[in-house]
Amino acid sequence: ILDYNLIELFIGIINCEEIFLTMKFYKVSILYRGNKLQKVIQSQSKQKLYNEIFSHYPKSKILKIKEVSNPKDEISIKDLFNKIEDFLELNQVPEETRIFFLNQLAIMIDAGISILDALKEIENSIENKQLKKIITSISQEINNGYSLSDAFKPHKNIFGNLTITMIKLGDKTGNSAKALLKLVDMLEEIRDNKVKVKKAMSYPRNILIAMIIAMTVIINYVMPKFEAIFSRFNTELPLVTRILLGAEEVFTSYGIYIFLLVIFIILLFKYALRNYKKFKYYIDFLILKIYVIKDITLYATLNKFTVVFAELLNSGISIFEALEIAIGMVENQVLREKLQQSYNEINSGAPLHRSFKSIEIFDSMVIQMIYTGESSGELQKMLNNIAEYYKRKFNKIIDNMHSLLEPIILLFIGILVTTLALGIFLPIWSLGEAAH
Repeated sequence: ILDYNLIELFIGIINCEEIFLTMKFYKVSILYRGNKLQKVIQSQSKQKLYNEIFSHYPKSKILKIKEVSNPKDEISIKDLFNKIEDFLELNQVPEETRIFFLNQLAIMIDAGISILDALKEIENSIENKQLKKIITSISQEINNGYSLSDAFKPHKNIFGNLTITMIKLGDKTGNSAKALLKLVDMLEEIRDNKVKVKKAMSYPRNILIAMIIAMTVIINYVMPKFEAIFSRFNTELPLVTRILLGAEEVFTSYGIYIFLLVIFIILLFKYALRNYKKFKYYIDFLILKIYVIKDITLYATLNKFTVVFAELLNSGISIFEALEIAIGMVENQVLREKLQQSYNEINSGAPLHRSFKSIEIFDSMVIQMIYTGESSGELQKMLNNIAEYYKRKFNKIIDNMHSLLEPIILLFIGILVTTLALGIFLPIWSLGEAAH
């Protein structure tokens, strides 16, 4: 019996080795839901390969099959370029371009033009290559019988959850033009808030750039003159002056490398912010602790959240789905986590005002307004009022940005000016001693 079992085990091992040795790799090109995909699949035979393809990609069309070597240790050049494009953000579609595309699509559909004709016309007028590819893909999906929302779904990372939801709402109601026009209004509101923040931050940014330029000019062209003068008197330069001259030497010798390093760090920071949730969470946590910036972030986020929440409720979406989508629009991970806690409480049966009160990010007046809206059945109206309330608070901070940041800017300028003045005038004051 022992010998028989050993023989069976030995035969089983041989069969496993034969199966492993007969496994082949195939590079497959298929057309699936309007998108051309390339995959490397391991299979024993082409017949089994077909079964695997159609099980994973039903109703797909096989374009090409080619047997290849084991790709385990090979690096795809295309994948490498995709990684580089993603790192450098070359494959992104600008927000303004996305809004323009959706607005054009809404206007054309509202005018009675078919979706396919509208997409074709917009594709011919759009210059952004990435968006052209996306429009081509959407057109192919619709040609294959999919709805507009299903055609947009593979491009959720580009357009966002709100866009997909509003288009789906248009499919359900049969009025895609109206849903798209509402979507464009919301996206423009969100964009305008971002523009206001950028404009408000331009003043301190320009001051910082001006001071850096002034410091660079003084270090590179003024400080070396004093070094030459002091060398004649065999006198040691003051500490502050030596520090500035040391900085000048570093920038002269390694300036280009420092510049490239700064660019690389900025790109790496932005890449990590997009791709690593824990890193983004820590940065978002720090943002909510920074003077002035925390209030801008909080009010802009709550304004955006309530606008989207109210619009979705007005469109007929259930409170659970509307809240889930509105939370998905929140970019700050810390605030999103808190709002997600309120969503979980509502799912457990808690009223909206109580769940919002427990997360402690809404004003007490806002909580009272939500309670009143729930009690009177006018929650949508109250949410619109709350959105206006946070919009006014946001605009007030933006309008007073100069006065709020002025003390910090003056302190920063004072430190720089004092450092430069000491670096320049200390040597001058020491010249008399050196001359004696």
